Amino acid sequence: MPSTRISENGADEDDFKRLGLPADLEAKTYAKFDSMVNERRIFYDVTKAELYSHNGFLFEFRIIPILSRKPVLAPNDPGRIKSSGPFINPNPDEVITDIGQSHRLLVNKYCIYRPMLVLPTREFALQEDDLNTTDLTAVWAVMKSFSTPLLMIYNCGVNSGSSQGHKHLQLFAAPQHELWPSRATSEEDVACRIPGVSFKHYVLRIPERATTRDIVRIHERLLALTKEALVKAGDVDGDYNVAMTAEWMAFIPRRTFGPGGPNGCNAAGMLGLVAIKDDEERKRWAELGYTDYLAYLGVPIDA
Repeated sequence: MPSTRISENGADEDDFKRLGLPADLEAKTYAKFDSMVNERRIFYDVTKAELYSHNGFLFEFRIIPILSRKPVLAPNDPGRIKSSGPFINPNPDEVITDIGQSHRLLVNKYCIYRPMLVLPTREFALQEDDLNTTDLTAVWAVMKSFSTPLLMIYNCGVNSGSSQGHKHLQLFAAPQHELWPSRATSEEDVACRIPGVSFKHYVLRIPERATTRDIVRIHERLLALTKEALVKAGDVDGDYNVAMTAEWMAFIPRRTFGPGGPNGCNAAGMLGLVAIKDDEERKRWAELGYTDYLAYLGVPIDA
């Protein structure tokens, strides 16, 4: 079997060619994003971040009023299990590029960061399905095509904070401050007791020159631990969050999306990146107890 060539940044060159990613994907993405923002065809404004530490856990709160207009499907909406929604026939202006035959890279309609992207499957698939090799290959190729450090999140199932039923991953510029999964130190020993994290979590470092096969292997290992934790917690839905940068991958078992709707707290919120609509919602986080609330949304660390 012929060997697969590995590029300097650790990506599989054969995967890049097969997926047909443009060489200038990052520049093309920023140009489209900025153009659509200037023309008010997508919604993004520079916002001030409030950093707040609670019990050793760092939060970043951003007030984003436009989120009140973001469409969110109710947990029992038929659109969660049938071919419908914004990703089936997306606005052509929002399409950056096709990623092979399986995925399509879009600009997000309601943005918190620059850029903010969506990577849905081109054919309908359920948001409650696990990520597969095709999903991971597509997102890893996109991430490694950017010099800007990107953060990927996947909200698997209603209780994970997903807003749509069509399978999609999200990518956006990683924050400048440290996120708690970056404190994991090993590529082999799963970190599951990171100080300050009040809920169950499973994190591995990603090798510096990782290939898509490495990403799939790490994903499968953390997924198995997450599902085991959900079974032990008596959870029947099996929902969870995935978050990944070029340096680490994290899984978070979830029991509920919390009050305020399915987008009340998704993977970004469990990382401490909390987008809220107004000051009242910010006060609500204080009332709910910050890290105590995160433990309620996930599975408490000592459960």
